[in-house]
Amino acid sequence: MAALMQEESLPANLQKRIEELRGKESSYWEDEMFSPEALTNLSYRSELERVFNLDPLGPLPPAL
Repeated sequence: MAALMQEESLPANLQKRIEELRGKESSYWEDEMFSPEALTNLSYRSELERVFNLDPLGPLPPAL
């Protein structure tokens, strides 16, 4: 239920952008994580992380 409330709190243009990113290769939504909207709107960023199953801390660095 909390996820539904979070989705409803996002503006329609950001919801539409998430829908457009579904099915695209990862470079599209990885770039979106650094968009001004994702950097300034924490609800949008957390929704991107949830939808694309991203780790909020980012990937681990490669082992040496």
